[in-house]
Amino acid sequence: MASTRVGSQVLVQLVRSRQQLLLSALGSDLRPYRSDLDGKLVTEESAVLDDCPDLVCVGDPWTSGLVSRALRNVDMRRPGAAQASLLLSRGRRPSTKCSYASKFDRFCFFCDDEQVLVGLEPLCSMPAAPSTVLLYLGYLQAEDKVHASSLQPYLSAINQAHIDFGFPAPAMGHLLRLARRGFAEVEGEATLTTAVRSPLPSAVAFRFLQLGLATDCFYTLRACACLTAQFAWFARADTGVLMRKAHVSLSSAAMSINERTKTIARNQAAPIIRPQDWFFDPANLFMSLQQRWASERRHAETDFYWSLPDENLSSSCWNSSIVNHWLQEILDILDIQPPAGVLWSAHSLRSGGATGAYSIGVDSLIVMRFGLWKCLTSAQIYIDVLALPDVFARLFFGHLLRTDRPLLGPQSVAHGLWAPPGATYRHCVFNAGPRPVVVSITLVDSMLTQSVSSAEILDFNSDLIDAPVRS
Repeated sequence: MASTRVGSQVLVQLVRSRQQLLLSALGSDLRPYRSDLDGKLVTEESAVLDDCPDLVCVGDPWTSGLVSRALRNVDMRRPGAAQASLLLSRGRRPSTKCSYASKFDRFCFFCDDEQVLVGLEPLCSMPAAPSTVLLYLGYLQAEDKVHASSLQPYLSAINQAHIDFGFPAPAMGHLLRLARRGFAEVEGEATLTTAVRSPLPSAVAFRFLQLGLATDCFYTLRACACLTAQFAWFARADTGVLMRKAHVSLSSAAMSINERTKTIARNQAAPIIRPQDWFFDPANLFMSLQQRWASERRHAETDFYWSLPDENLSSSCWNSSIVNHWLQEILDILDIQPPAGVLWSAHSLRSGGATGAYSIGVDSLIVMRFGLWKCLTSAQIYIDVLALPDVFARLFFGHLLRTDRPLLGPQSVAHGLWAPPGATYRHCVFNAGPRPVVVSITLVDSMLTQSVSSAEILDFNSDLIDAPVRS
């Protein structure tokens, strides 16, 4: 039996749905679902409005049931009633609703089908007893398809379904915390290859930057531009798929993103500007990659920013997980493997950026604001305080430092050396791929601006170096 059918049935049985929204005229508080009533809703009155003229389509059974319960005694002809149902239906993002529904379906499958398969009576999935949730944890652990670190979304789906329909959340409390601890212990005893999601090092992000500037593959260019932008803005993966061309401003002086993430309401702007900082990125490598993607992609304002022209964006594959897919592909191309015990995923770009910025001395409040965390406590969870500063973190995040710096010319990214004012200047050599690329460097004097030399992008495998001083 399909698990998706079971969860939907439970919600339909809680609030019978016709045309995706049932509006009960005389309904009362919901009672527990009982399987012996052949899937019928247990209420004081079963009468419904079969021919309501103003039914509002709100989609899935969960949402339909929620709206029907919230407005069960409301005449839908009243002004504002139809819009109220719409507002309730849009209270969660589509991806959140899809995630909750699929995970609650799995819980219902366990409570119903799995019990019947072994000859036992079904368990009540709503309201579920805390002991039923403990049994479910045991089932998931024995099934060995869900890791201990990934349990929370499954428990949240159960809790949210109960809260939406007026029942206490069952997946909480001391015994559940104890069982989750045991889940992790049992899982750890069965393997020697435990790993934890960790921040992506700035040096690895720089390799993405190099590859993006060097590649002739449009697909690889897209992946590298997206991954380095996600890293540079401490962005969530959903920014990678929700952002459109209209949300991006790009010039030689700065790149600005009006971020679109799950923590920001759609009617709120969240512009975060990253200026080009010649002190730490004198060859303009980061902006060069972003400008290359924009010029070769040639977006229309409504295009998803990281999409290719011929991609079918209605595909179920176009979601935040695609950023993780691109990350793994680029790591494979560069033949980079994380250390033992370390796992890099799309969210490692967010934590890696915050960690890189913090490592070079960026103030915690600035990290919080730039990453759009609502509080400092939330931001600190993402930061590895043991990470050491390096030249690559300075290239990506030097613009966030609030320190005085001379305005005399480009800094040597490798050694922090500046050309002294006067007749001598330092020529910096940057490596970003096998194809020679020339980037103009401008030295700024207090009285005069001079174009003096260029930075040649040469050896793909060598480190950043300083060339001899040229006058």
